[in-house]
Amino acid sequence: MITNHERPRWSFYATWILLTSLSIPIAFFLTLIVLRIITRVVGDVIYVDGVRHITEDYLWIYPFIPIVGLLTGGLQYGLLRRYLPRMGGWVLATAGGWLLGVLLIALPGRENLINEFLGMSLVFLLMGLSIGVGQWLILRQRLAHAGWWIAANLLGWGLLGLIRADSTLDQFSLFVIGLLPACVTALVLALLMKGDPTAQPQTV
Repeated sequence: MITNHERPRWSFYATWILLTSLSIPIAFFLTLIVLRIITRVVGDVIYVDGVRHITEDYLWIYPFIPIVGLLTGGLQYGLLRRYLPRMGGWVLATAGGWLLGVLLIALPGRENLINEFLGMSLVFLLMGLSIGVGQWLILRQRLAHAGWWIAANLLGWGLLGLIRADSTLDQFSLFVIGLLPACVTALVLALLMKGDPTAQPQTV
């Protein structure tokens, strides 16, 4: 095992921002493909408790969350594995964070409370908290002061709640949803890896 003692260069963090930002629109595109297959099997509409729903609108969240969690975690893992040891759990931790955030938001009776009184800001904060904590469980054994990672995700996702004007999802908004957390986490990751002597490239 040969160790290169150089720190990650600026291109590492630029790539982190790019890949993390693109994860959501790519996952959305892959979800559309999955939904197209589902609609061919079950039809364009489905009935749930006697209520008629458009299949794609009703089911899209179920494939999207695992896809975006695994895709984001996989792309980030591809970058981190060269600098931090034993990062295999990062993919599952990221996917688990996405899933936990959605479950917290969708708890029975919680959705109306969020929408009517607390607004979308809490929705994004819950997502940032759950993803941040999930990834922190991996980082805390590899980087000193890894607790800042939770704060970085809370800030990045919290900013989305402040600037989000409506619920319309298009290509631009999907990119922005990933861009703000990506920028904040890239900055904090740079500070954490700069101050940790174990964050060095591992190459064979």
